[in-house]
Amino acid sequence: MQFHSFDTRDPLFEFGPWRLSFQVITLENTYGLNLERTTITPGGDGWRLVCTELSWAGQQRRAPGGLVATIRREGDALRLSIMADAAATIRCVKVLVRDLPSLRALDLLDRPEPVPNTGTLLRYPNHLRLPLLFVEHDGGVIGMRCEDAQGRAKRFAIYAERFGPLAGRCAVELIFEDDARFFASHVEAPDWVISPAPDLDAFRAAQLAFTEAQMGLVPWEQRIDMPGWARRISLVMTIHCMHWTGYTFNTYNDARAVLRYVTDRLPGEQVLALLAGWEGRYYWQYSDYRPEPLLGGADSFAQLAGEARDRGAHLMPFFGVTSANAWTTPGFERFGPVSHMKSPTRTTYVGNRPDWDISRGRDTTWQAWLNIGAPAWRAELSRQILATLDGYDLDAVFLDCPEVWTNDPDYNLREGLHALVHDLRAAHPGLLVAGEDWWDGILDVLPLCQTTRKWRPVPAWAGRYGRFFEHIADSEPGRGSTGVFESGFAPYEPLPSEPYYIPTIAFVDGTLAVAPDAVDAAIERARRYAERNLAS
Repeated sequence: MQFHSFDTRDPLFEFGPWRLSFQVITLENTYGLNLERTTITPGGDGWRLVCTELSWAGQQRRAPGGLVATIRREGDALRLSIMADAAATIRCVKVLVRDLPSLRALDLLDRPEPVPNTGTLLRYPNHLRLPLLFVEHDGGVIGMRCEDAQGRAKRFAIYAERFGPLAGRCAVELIFEDDARFFASHVEAPDWVISPAPDLDAFRAAQLAFTEAQMGLVPWEQRIDMPGWARRISLVMTIHCMHWTGYTFNTYNDARAVLRYVTDRLPGEQVLALLAGWEGRYYWQYSDYRPEPLLGGADSFAQLAGEARDRGAHLMPFFGVTSANAWTTPGFERFGPVSHMKSPTRTTYVGNRPDWDISRGRDTTWQAWLNIGAPAWRAELSRQILATLDGYDLDAVFLDCPEVWTNDPDYNLREGLHALVHDLRAAHPGLLVAGEDWWDGILDVLPLCQTTRKWRPVPAWAGRYGRFFEHIADSEPGRGSTGVFESGFAPYEPLPSEPYYIPTIAFVDGTLAVAPDAVDAAIERARRYAERNLAS
């Protein structure tokens, strides 16, 4: 994180035990409040702060604008409702919770992590699954959360202050960024809630209750987008087909052999086969989906689909929601250039830039990151998915990178994903739509998600809403290969036994021959999972 090289001298306001400051950040500068033009009026359950002039440059200058904050007590907690005005377009409104002791942030599993000297920055929805943060100090825990039905950007910054009378004391910034499509000189922020020493489960439950009521998140038992057949799945088998380089792990005939092995030992109706790289060179072929001739072509793919169907199993091919090959995709000029992801100030988003060619240059300009909210890209991707589902009588689809999110000033990614899933399910009412990753704003349309404990652990509370299976980054048991995934290799480690984790096993070339015992063990875990969780 970067910091200003001077004391911003933001006025400090006391509300009960809390010491807060406020900032208004426009597209051209950072503003604080002018203390001389700020009044605080106590009320029955709190306070009302009204500021009628902003300051800038460490209180050296004044600017038109203002901020109104209504602060209400809710037991030991505070609820803040804020609106702000400025002469320029507002990007963010920030609450600074200040004069705190040394802090540790709690991760998704509520484990403490130290805050480095450079500070900690956590983004929702890119890193956090809820717009909620717990920080721990020697005297207890503080919880901070935001009730925003639109799933807009939040950022939490934790650091020790460098300058001024509070130097050495910790601060937590609660930052709300409006939808970039609607940036304006007036903003009304969603409510923030700050609570001392909360019961973690109760504080999070309040946030989830809001999410269920306002964002459409539904408990697992009540979901209608997990088809009945999909609720019987007890094993996900990831079959890696073709690497980015063109290396073949499994042809369609090889995939049939793997499918036979598993369904000879486990009822086919309990098996979901994820096909990674089925369309050819993984990622390179993204946005031009069809069976790959080098893997056997359309006839062989049809045979794979038919045999899976005959055995009661289900195939689930990969489709990239946010990525396309700008160099090779036929007709890219029709849907690509108008659909690029962008930052709020229109910097083109270039993603994580995997080192596909191991040049160590990570130069992937061919890999265009597209916004599924853009009508042209959504229509093209939907067309290709439906053509595949219809052409091979499939009933499941996997969406890669649906969690990737930017605050695009043209199209909203969350709205676009919801529209895509709606269109797919309207065309195929019994369709299972699964995704690579999740956060609260998309878990409502993705009942089944891929995850890895390495950097995307699943907290128990998420199991209230969905089911999760192993990520392709987690490797297969033969040689620790990650197949099509760019990391290359990883120690093989099965998922823990939890009701929300579906047993998973991956296959590259040679997995069956080299590690049959590990495959059989995964099948046995699937049997136990079915006995425990699928009895009803």
